[in-house]
Amino acid sequence: MERLRVLVLGVGFFGTNWLRTLADCPECEVVGLVAKHAELLATVGDAFGVSPARRYGTVEQGLAEAGAEAVIVALPEMVHREAILAALAAGAHVLTEKPLAMTLAEAGQIVRAARRAAGRVVMVDQNYRWRPQTQALARAVREGRIGQVAAVTHEFRQAITRTTTDAWREEMPHPYLHDMAVHHFDLLRFCLGLECVEAIARGVRPPWSWYRGLPGVDVLFAFERGVGVSYTGSMVAQGYATPQDGIVTLVGERGTLRLEADSQVRCYRGQAVELIPPPRMPHTDLAYTLREFLGAIRERRQPETHPEDNVRSLAMVEAAIRAVESGQPVAVGPLAAEALR
Repeated sequence: MERLRVLVLGVGFFGTNWLRTLADCPECEVVGLVAKHAELLATVGDAFGVSPARRYGTVEQGLAEAGAEAVIVALPEMVHREAILAALAAGAHVLTEKPLAMTLAEAGQIVRAARRAAGRVVMVDQNYRWRPQTQALARAVREGRIGQVAAVTHEFRQAITRTTTDAWREEMPHPYLHDMAVHHFDLLRFCLGLECVEAIARGVRPPWSWYRGLPGVDVLFAFERGVGVSYTGSMVAQGYATPQDGIVTLVGERGTLRLEADSQVRCYRGQAVELIPPPRMPHTDLAYTLREFLGAIRERRQPETHPEDNVRSLAMVEAAIRAVESGQPVAVGPLAAEALR
C-alpha cells in the first residue's frame, strides 16, 4: 500500500497530537493542514515541516487542493458534522476526533452519509479503548474472571485547565458530558460488552469552576442484564486526581476487578489479589487508532469504532444531558435507534 495522503483539519491541541502520531507512521504522508487562524497555522506548519503552499484557511480549500485520500478531523466538536460530511462528499476516508457530533440528530446525518459513501472508511477516535490497562480489564471481563458482572463504579477527577481555541470548551453548556464523558461511556460499553438502557443524571458545578457550563456529572446507568453503573466525573477537581481512564470497579459473582489509580488491573477474590498483566501492544492509544484506520482502508472493512457503533456511546451522552436538564430518567436505546434508522 502506498503512503496514505492525509489532510489534517485543525492544528490545536488535538491536531498537533495527530501530527506527531502521523510523523511516526511511515504509511502516511501529511499533504495539508487546515486552520482558520493564520498565525497558529503558520507556527504548526513550520514545526511539522508542512510547506506554506499546503496550508489552507478553510476546509473547502483544503479538500479541493490538497489531493488528500483521507482526512483527520481535529476541529472543535461543534463543526465535526459539517467537516465530516464535506470530506465524505469529496470522496475521502475520515478519521474524526470524538465526539462524532454534538447531537444524535447530527450523528444520524453522518451515519446516513457514510452508508452512501461506498468504499469510504469512517472512524471515531475512541483511543481509551486501546491502552494496555483497558484492554486488560476488558479481557478479564470476557474471560469470566469474576463471573457475571452485577455492578460498576467509575470515578474520574481531574482539573482540566488547558484552554481551547476561541474558548469553545469553556463556553459550552455541557463541557464535561460533551468533551470528556464520551471517552468513559464508550469504555464502559467496551469493557462490559453490553449496551446501556437508561440514564438518571445530575449536573455538578462547584463555585470555583472556570467553565460557564456544567464541568461535572453524577450518573446512574442501567445496562443490559441488570448491570448497574454509578458514574461520577469532574474536570474541575481539586486535590486528588485520577488517571485519564478513571478508577473502575466491577463487582461480579466471584470477585471484583479494579482498574486502579496506578493504571493496573487487579482481581480480588476473598483475601487473594491477582495482578492482571496488560497485553503487549506494539501500538497503543492514537497510534493504535491510526493503524486500525489504515487496516480498515486496506482490508475494505469497517473499523472497530465506526459511526454506527459510536452512536451508542453518543446516545449515553445525549441521554445524560436530557436527564440533567429534565430531572427524569431517559431511555438510551430509542435515542440510538432514531439516529441509526
